Amino acid sequence: MKQKFDITGMGCAACVNRIETEVGKLAGVGDVNVNLLKNSMEVEFDEGSLTIGAIVDCVKGAGYGATPVMTENLNLGEKKNS
Repeated sequence: MKQKFDITGMGCAACVNRIETEVGKLAGVGDVNVNLLKNSMEVEFDEGSLTIGAIVDCVKGAGYGATPVMTENLNLGEKKNS
């Protein structure tokens, strides 16, 4: 799954690197791209092992703000019942 986020609090390339590094450490993340000029991030991840809420918490833990860009099937942390 790919999810876009609005990111707040970034001011330089070091901020981009820190967010990409921290989010990239999460189990289930395949790819992370942070754009300083657009204050945005796109994460490709396995929604079976990671939630959008966990990604937001990771960004907040790194000292920045993150808000998922709303889509129809947004899952903020609820696991699907199989």
